[in-house]
Amino acid sequence: MTPAITPRPISAAEVAVIRAALVQVPSRTPAAALRKPLEDLEVVGQCECGCDSVDFVPSVSDLHSRPIADGMGTTPTGGTVGVIVWGTDDAVTSLEVYDLGAGDAGIRLPVPDTIRSW
Repeated sequence: MTPAITPRPISAAEVAVIRAALVQVPSRTPAAALRKPLEDLEVVGQCECGCDSVDFVPSVSDLHSRPIADGMGTTPTGGTVGVIVWGTDDAVTSLEVYDLGAGDAGIRLPVPDTIRSW
């Protein structure tokens, strides 16, 4: 997904979206227990297309990530996006945001309260 970037701390908005997704749309095999607080994650990659998808581990990692939360939500401008939190049994590895009709509104983080299941 992502070329390497200068690492940065996770944003409060990213934390809020991940937390909401983990509560509101956990997958059938959610993470057992996150070993690292979400606020301590560091963004190490971002999508080339300009959407709000980010990686918390390098793409070349050996980790076997899987969806630990999967749903959809509404952006602040009214667009619809899909949201997948990828992770392992004990860590969040990336946040994927993709177009479900956001169109010109852009593929941005959804408002956390709007995250819902399919």
